[in-house]
Amino acid sequence: MPKNRKVVLKSHPQGPVRLEDFDMVEDETEALRPGQVCVRVDHLSIDAFIRTTLDGGGFHQSAKLGGVVPALGVGTVVESTDAAFAVGDVVTGPMCSQSYAVLPVAACGKVDTQLAPPTAFLGALSIATGLTSYVGMKYVAKIHGGETVVVSGAAGAVGSLAGQVARLLGAGRVIGIAGGPDKCRFLTTQLGFDAAVDYKAGDVTAKLAEQAPNGVDVFWDNVGGDVLDAVLMNLAVEARVVLCGAVSQYENMANVRGPKNYLKIAERDASMLGFTIFHYPDRYAEATATMAGWLNSGKLIVHETLEVGLDRFPAAVRGLLDGGNTGKFLLKVG
Repeated sequence: MPKNRKVVLKSHPQGPVRLEDFDMVEDETEALRPGQVCVRVDHLSIDAFIRTTLDGGGFHQSAKLGGVVPALGVGTVVESTDAAFAVGDVVTGPMCSQSYAVLPVAACGKVDTQLAPPTAFLGALSIATGLTSYVGMKYVAKIHGGETVVVSGAAGAVGSLAGQVARLLGAGRVIGIAGGPDKCRFLTTQLGFDAAVDYKAGDVTAKLAEQAPNGVDVFWDNVGGDVLDAVLMNLAVEARVVLCGAVSQYENMANVRGPKNYLKIAERDASMLGFTIFHYPDRYAEATATMAGWLNSGKLIVHETLEVGLDRFPAAVRGLLDGGNTGKFLLKVG
């Protein structure tokens, strides 16, 4: 079995995550038991949920001190004890931040590389990104034709897809909230958003009122905090607020701040809905087929930010939290 390089958690972050909270180690790849595969990890998905695993408690699997840091990935089977998985198969699963992953076959999903390139299964065709965007917009937000939809964190992995999905489902106007003029231009010139609001330029409430004079019918929130409060001030009657993420809160999970303008929900006869894709397994096949069709037809645009080298994993996580990526953030392990 090959040597395995791992990024492990050295210390629980005290506030913002630091590079010093991680360490790189090397050990033997464990021997396979029946029903397991050894996967050479080719790409890792750098996702905001990784931050929530570092404090020792939360919705997602937690990283233990000295343990490998959780991350989703795609890779190639190099050894198998299960007849359903052959050497050379490309699979996705909870690879974690390491060069080789030994996993039960139940945790692996085979990748159809005839359908899309392997990295698409960490982006447009992944549960955490593409399927989340499709299922959330169609079955939680329940987009109606002609509605005004606002997406926060719109230049990120989920946001960049969610806005496009809303448009493809019939939204009349799609507005993205992102940080900086470059990201705002990316949304309007490359992804087809109708408008973009730069939250770093100040007064999001007023700028959003200009772009959505009749109010916001659907708000897809990836950020929380001040951005959420600004959009609540602009809700239309019977609006739906879908809480997909709250990256602004992830660096201080012990003191998460809720919205101060939540009374606008009652005033506008609106609703606020929490959403996690894992509650919708019966929609996965539909979402995969639809997203793949849009992707292969060119209706769906996916932009990738790529970091190279497993040793860059801590810096990539820090970069994601600092807003340093556009579109899907990937790390090429080798």
